[in-house]
Amino acid sequence: MKKLVIDTETTGLSPRFNKTLTVGMLLIEVNHEFLNLLDSNHLFIKHDFYNTDPAALKVNKINIEEHHKIASPPRLVCQNINNFIQKNDLRETPIVGHNITFDQGFLNALFDQGKSNSILSTESIDTMHIWNSLKRKGYVPWSLRSNLQTVADYFRIDYTKAHDALADCHITAKVYHEMLKLLKS
Repeated sequence: MKKLVIDTETTGLSPRFNKTLTVGMLLIEVNHEFLNLLDSNHLFIKHDFYNTDPAALKVNKINIEEHHKIASPPRLVCQNINNFIQKNDLRETPIVGHNITFDQGFLNALFDQGKSNSILSTESIDTMHIWNSLKRKGYVPWSLRSNLQTVADYFRIDYTKAHDALADCHITAKVYHEMLKLLKS
């Protein structure tokens, strides 16, 4: 089944006050037997004002001055997101993410800033929610944290390129595939 993995990198934790810096999108075909990477996009967003939290920039290692040189305005990025959705016929395709409500909040704010209407599916699959369910059911140790690094480490998935939106999409896709395999067994 096709799924669209999405991740954002931001200037902080609040979509109301902070800005979306990058959006990663990775179209996958996945079930418990296979994971195929079909298409991807990595978008960089330019803002007039960034309202940065130094802790967020330390995590995602984005240099705002360098970022600003290569980024595009919100309206163009929103158009590129919708073009990706249309090109791949994904209007009804669920989006997958780790703590997806965080990314959805920033994507909604981005579409507001771009004065655009999103055509992303409202159906979502949260790998953090699945992970917590696996813990409750005893498939994985209850003591393990629910952040993406812990989950990736548990499944022996390389996490060294994390905190880049597209790299996080790849990690999340692999995590989701491993979860499907675990649930099938």
